[in-house]
Amino acid sequence: MQISKLTFIAFYLNGVLGSGKYNDIEIDEVKDQIQNRRIFDYLKEKLGTDVDLSLLTDDDKTELIDEWIGLVEAVDEGRKMCVDKNGLCLLVAYLLEGIQKRQSNN
Repeated sequence: MQISKLTFIAFYLNGVLGSGKYNDIEIDEVKDQIQNRRIFDYLKEKLGTDVDLSLLTDDDKTELIDEWIGLVEAVDEGRKMCVDKNGLCLLVAYLLEGIQKRQSNN
């Protein structure tokens, strides 16, 4: 997946975070949605038109979910990702991790 797609989604999520309207989205809730492979449906339901994920293909979504499941299972988000409160912050951290991984592979 192109890094530009990851940054696009990260910018959108960062903007949504900045609105303050979604401060109630908890880390455990997001992790559960990832593990249940429903995270993109969940984001659409929860954020509505405040985020545009139409750039992502079904294959992109599958790739991200697989990657994020690995992160949910292996990473201490508080220590490694510097995230301890908001589930959307966790997604931004996962996107940044994905960007770093892809950049180091080039």
